[in-house]
Amino acid sequence: MPPSLAALVHPDFGVINYAVLALYLVAMLAVGIWCGRSGGGSAGYFTGEGKVHHWLVGISLLGTYLSSLTMMALPAVSFGAADLIWTVQLPFLLVTALLITGYVLPRFRASGCLSVYEFLERRIHVSSRLIAAVGFVLLSVGRMGLVLFLPALAFSVVTGAHLIGTIVVMGVVCVVYTVLGGIKGVIWTDVIQVFIFIIGAVATLFFIFAPGVDFWAAAKASHKFRTFNWSTDLTQVVTLWLVLQTLFETVRIYATQQEMTQRYLTAESTHKANVSVWMSILGYIPLGYLFYFIGVALFVYYQANPDPAVEMLKQAKRLDSLYAYFVVTRMPAGLAGLVIAAFFAAAMSTISSSMNSCSAVCLEDFYKRFWGQGKEDRHYLFVAKSLVVVWGVLAIAMAILFMQIELAQIVWAKVMAVSTCGILGLMALAFLPRKVNPWAGVLGVVASYVCLAVLKVFLQVSPNLALVSSIPKDAAGVNFLLWPVICNLVCFGVGFAVDRIWPRREAA
Repeated sequence: MPPSLAALVHPDFGVINYAVLALYLVAMLAVGIWCGRSGGGSAGYFTGEGKVHHWLVGISLLGTYLSSLTMMALPAVSFGAADLIWTVQLPFLLVTALLITGYVLPRFRASGCLSVYEFLERRIHVSSRLIAAVGFVLLSVGRMGLVLFLPALAFSVVTGAHLIGTIVVMGVVCVVYTVLGGIKGVIWTDVIQVFIFIIGAVATLFFIFAPGVDFWAAAKASHKFRTFNWSTDLTQVVTLWLVLQTLFETVRIYATQQEMTQRYLTAESTHKANVSVWMSILGYIPLGYLFYFIGVALFVYYQANPDPAVEMLKQAKRLDSLYAYFVVTRMPAGLAGLVIAAFFAAAMSTISSSMNSCSAVCLEDFYKRFWGQGKEDRHYLFVAKSLVVVWGVLAIAMAILFMQIELAQIVWAKVMAVSTCGILGLMALAFLPRKVNPWAGVLGVVASYVCLAVLKVFLQVSPNLALVSSIPKDAAGVNFLLWPVICNLVCFGVGFAVDRIWPRREAA
């Protein structure tokens, strides 16, 4: 624990709260066992035989997109100097929904592919499939580690529980119910977790307003409702870059991440899968606003009720744990346990989805192609479940490695930009009217990573625009929000140019 937190007095979590949290964990295991009774082959393990009700799929998509980043990192951002600037991203999710349901999802379902990366192979080449699959696996391992670390850190900070022990317990429970239940177990636990998540957030509102304080006046006086920054400074987090990053990254998430596209196949029809996507996005927008609002409310609350522990969290750069600290110290026993369980639920819904989809990708995109051709289906099912265990172990290891990070929202944006560099541009090439040259995809991705290296390491924007050996600490480069925007445009532009110059020749 950082030295500035050494003097933090941990509140007593209490027997009732521990009982509520234990009940939640046991319930998740029970759901996994129940969903695993139906059996089925390897395809059913990943798609639920395409017979899952679309309302459940929609809530599951919401649960996958939500995470402990939403519940803990968003309040930390709005509590701090960013105020409500990041909220500008939320309305633009509607554009993502229109693009996915109108164009991407119908094409993907019509292809009959289990892995979205198989679609890339059919439209471009196996090289594009493998590049995108590797990027997704790297992204998923990073994301699983991050969302597992956040609630474990908060629980450790506010209760004094052993951090690594908390990470391991959460990870093991998640692995067990994901292995047992397959995609059905993931979806049903997602549904339960989303409701716990929402109940916990709404319950917070009844306790977060400081008595005798004019909340709106206090928040306004501190400029906490500041929403727009119309600057075009390439080095700063401003409105225009937030909007562009949202459009590029959310379309990439819903169009190229296996844990999302895999859900599309579990619905009974394309129309119902489209309804599921709209449910998830229309559900996320108000929840996003809610958690940013909670951050503002926490700021006002602790202005009216100063707490030395809050200052310790700020100094230690552990504001991601602030919401959990408020819950444990200001909410009644039992209800506090439920909200902490919601933190765990927010993480576990994301982790279980990622483990199942990573297993699907590795089985379909790598194992069956290179090592396991012609095996019986029960062999593939065994490999699928074994892979879930592998991803669980890696998630736990990555969570432990993340123990030194500061603001998770910023770290996550950078992880996405690096691990999925050029993938949206690659998918855009796959959606062109005709198949493109295989080299177009490869060279496009290579160009995107060269571009990322320039933006991240060599392009000094402030104090003057210049290419340097490395950006000095007192200078600034292109803001990380623009990395995926520029790099994906470069990938598509280079790939498109290569294909025009060197068009694909179809076999006679």
